[in-house]
Amino acid sequence: MSSEDMGDMKPVCGGGKEVGEYDVALHTVGLFLVLLASVCGAGFPVAAKKISWLKVPEKVFFACKHFGTGVLIATAFVHLLPTAWFSLSDPCLPDIFTTDYPPLPGVIMMASLFCLFVVEMWMNNKMGGHSHGGATGIETNASAPVAPQRPQRFPGRNSFEADDVSYEKRMAQQQYEYPDPAANELDLPQSEMPPWFVVFYEQYVRQRLELINMIKATSTTSSPSSMQVEAPKQDVVISETSMFDEEGQPIDPLVYKRMSMNITLLEGGILFHSVFVGMTVSITIEGFVVLLIAILFHQMFEGLGLGSRIAAVPYPKGSIRPWLLVFAFGTTAPLGQAIGLIARNSYDPNSAFGLIIVGVFNSISSGLLIYAALVDLLAEDFLSDESQRVLTMRQKKIAFVYVLLGAAGMSIVGAFA
Repeated sequence: MSSEDMGDMKPVCGGGKEVGEYDVALHTVGLFLVLLASVCGAGFPVAAKKISWLKVPEKVFFACKHFGTGVLIATAFVHLLPTAWFSLSDPCLPDIFTTDYPPLPGVIMMASLFCLFVVEMWMNNKMGGHSHGGATGIETNASAPVAPQRPQRFPGRNSFEADDVSYEKRMAQQQYEYPDPAANELDLPQSEMPPWFVVFYEQYVRQRLELINMIKATSTTSSPSSMQVEAPKQDVVISETSMFDEEGQPIDPLVYKRMSMNITLLEGGILFHSVFVGMTVSITIEGFVVLLIAILFHQMFEGLGLGSRIAAVPYPKGSIRPWLLVFAFGTTAPLGQAIGLIARNSYDPNSAFGLIIVGVFNSISSGLLIYAALVDLLAEDFLSDESQRVLTMRQKKIAFVYVLLGAAGMSIVGAFA
């Protein structure tokens, strides 16, 4: 075999297992430490919000919320994307990953991002569109006309009144000699215009006044009665369908569904990643202690960011759903560690199967997390209409500093994990 043929041969995947003695006891302790860090990181914000005797200042929630946004953004860009590209660019993989189409991890990430966008767009359309809901989650500025509509060739009542005001101002600014009021029932000023024009103009003014009176009579007889009939129905609907959070505030069901959907999709992108984090920890032999410490910080930071977002969702009083989300995040990485412990002798992360699985799932997770962190968290917190009403410029600057601190902290952890 020539040297050129040997140079064209692909390396064999797998066979890169670490050499050394596997300490089962130490890895088992690491599993419970990761479980504790994950549950505490994600559960602290939820417990502080749900448990009455845990008095946590609002500033702490504010800091945790925006710090967690930075952590989640850094998780996507520093932890997930590089790992996906590194795994799917291994020279031992088929040519489609290495030479035919190297940008495949980016395509998978983009596809998952678009899929998440389509799901969220469909859910928003199903729930009646995007709604900020105000401070209490109830919209009060949307109202539909209840009075019968006149043909569109006539202007509205307000336009007639505006015309009357401007007409009187124009007449007052002009110097006309007014005749005896009794001589003109319309109280029109004399003019130097031809008589035929004056006749047509008086007819126009008379018809306009009759139309104004007709509109006024219609609005006073139908609009108030319709308002009185419709208003109690609206109150009944709100009282029957409203939910109440832990603080007794009413919750708009549409706002609640949207926020609940967002946090579910956000956690879904994190859970894929956490399984492979746990498996990586369990199969590591050399440098296990350093990796474990980095993973503990990783899980605590990531859990803090996710938990602060879970706590911000106005779940109904007594709901166990936030605790289920905390439990799911807290147990996913340890579940991956348990899988790694069981399959430590058969699972090879450097095999073609292992590289493709890790690369594909990290690409999917990065797309989900990038969309959720940038669109549903960062843009919603800083660029939405609600943020313009709620946050001052000084508060936005402080919040963005917390975002940068979270991203910087998670980026430092990425140097070791």
